[in-house]
Amino acid sequence: MKNLVIIWTWGGGFTAGLYAWRYWLNPLIIWANEWWMITENPIVENFPWFDQPTSGYEIMQKMKNQALTYGAEQITDTVKQITPIDENNFSAWYNIETQFNWTIQAKSIILAIGTEKNMLWVKWEKEFFWKWVSYCATCDGFFYRWKTTAVVGGGDTAFIEALYLANICEKVYLIHRRDSFRAEAIRVEKAKQHPNIEFVLNSQIEEIYGNEKVEWVKINQNWETKDIKLDWVFIAIWMTPNKMPWLDKYLERDEKQYIKVDSCTKTNLPWVFAVWDCSTWNCGFRQLVVACAEWAVAAENAFKYLSKN
Repeated sequence: MKNLVIIWTWGGGFTAGLYAWRYWLNPLIIWANEWWMITENPIVENFPWFDQPTSGYEIMQKMKNQALTYGAEQITDTVKQITPIDENNFSAWYNIETQFNWTIQAKSIILAIGTEKNMLWVKWEKEFFWKWVSYCATCDGFFYRWKTTAVVGGGDTAFIEALYLANICEKVYLIHRRDSFRAEAIRVEKAKQHPNIEFVLNSQIEEIYGNEKVEWVKINQNWETKDIKLDWVFIAIWMTPNKMPWLDKYLERDEKQYIKVDSCTKTNLPWVFAVWDCSTWNCGFRQLVVACAEWAVAAENAFKYLSKN
């Protein structure tokens, strides 16, 4: 029996492990790989303590090492199912089954199941998927250095990817459906000043096409269509929270599928907490510094609930 199980660590997950260990909860972290959204960012400039630009991957490794050094336990596995031990009494513990046939009983759970990247759902997008259409510039951009690429989106992810590509590609089109952006102002300004980035605003891609590879995109700009010649398309539009078939029939979600939580990160289920980009807690400000704070809050409140019961 585990006092606390943390499922899918993502951004600040190891912060919860660190705080939970300090509350003597002996936390167990279950995670499948070392990929988080922040690890796609080659340069992080707004996370406290680092006095120089640092890669997201390096930050995550330091967080992981700190949590494990101070006593958090972890297994590399994927959760297959979570069920209450008694469907008529959610105040009891939960059974967690994993792909490698572990069965773990948990008194409390913190969920950080993250999000999945959205598609444009335009013609030929799926056919060129992971060939000449990608959802991660820092993963695949290196293969198209010195080429012409496009980034679709107007948030932080889109600008991070556009700035990364602009340093290795001959030309980067930043295509956005509006003329205003959700991204941080400093990133927008850097993109505007970069000679290799061209803004294509008030525009939406209608079709991605080519023969054996992507050659053009057809866009609708202010109700007029035109073609842009390029070699690769990177899609960086908004995210959708991941599904959990093994627990979703019990959890409450909002209209955008974010898990509903209260001010203590608690879900509608006793002993189950949800944090960061899969939950409603952070008012949409999905930054690593917020994630770490949420995880610390969740760990403390798990301790409080367990102490009272």
